[in-house]
Amino acid sequence: MKNLILILSLVFLPLFNLNAQDTVSFEIVKLEKHNFNVKKFEKELIRQMEINFPGMTLDTSIAYACRATTQKEAGYPICYGTKKGGMVNTSTNEKKEAERLVLEYKKYLTDVLYIDEKAITRCGFTEFCATATLQYGGLVRYGIIIDNNITREQIMEEGNIIGSN
Repeated sequence: MKNLILILSLVFLPLFNLNAQDTVSFEIVKLEKHNFNVKKFEKELIRQMEINFPGMTLDTSIAYACRATTQKEAGYPICYGTKKGGMVNTSTNEKKEAERLVLEYKKYLTDVLYIDEKAITRCGFTEFCATATLQYGGLVRYGIIIDNNITREQIMEEGNIIGSN
């Protein structure tokens, strides 16, 4: 029996790539000249959001929507409308990349969604979420959302009030 196990393991061992050097770390993407730390990048992304959107607090309960690649995948939350995400340039410094992406997000809010600083205050945006996720092959995806905690029920209630007047 021992001989059978030994023979089978010798036959099937080459079929599996068990080289430990090929495994990808879930925190650091190793590139030729630069190690990109995903956790450090996510912390920098959050820090840059706190700097660029003072008065807002981190809300980790909407991280699922930040990590989602489609609104359907996120379950159609209302906050998904303010989401911006995409791939991260891992050849740059984590801090510089986070700074660049948050400034792009701020410009996106103003130019595309027409949410400027006055609208942020007027509409009650008080929370944000920023995430970074390591994808297959060492790619890093980011997501940023601001949230005003409005629900469908509140929208319908306001509509009913306006409709009854």
